[in-house]
Amino acid sequence: MREREDGNVTLTPENKAKLNALVRLLRDGNVTKQRVMDLFKVSERTARDMLSEIAKRAPLISVSDTSGYRIAMRASDVGDAMHAYNENKKRAGEILKRNEPLEKFIKENRV
Repeated sequence: MREREDGNVTLTPENKAKLNALVRLLRDGNVTKQRVMDLFKVSERTARDMLSEIAKRAPLISVSDTSGYRIAMRASDVGDAMHAYNENKKRAGEILKRNEPLEKFIKENRV
């Protein structure tokens, strides 16, 4: 399961079946990356790809102070969903800060 250049995963029937099975597990409670690897016999990279693909389509909760991932299903999940949202937003901001020196370099050295 690899991402295409546009950032999406090619969803073959086999990949769809795996993702659907994983979504069912995530609705039932926390699932660790290791469990995804063991259940689907995939590498760590593929497990992360699978979880990333689901997170693009469903409210996937993963926060630093708990183990595993789950899909937000109930009003009681709002607190954890907000925590996950804020962590994602912070990570994205930190990554974008890395582009500032690159952007400066490109502007100064563009031919």
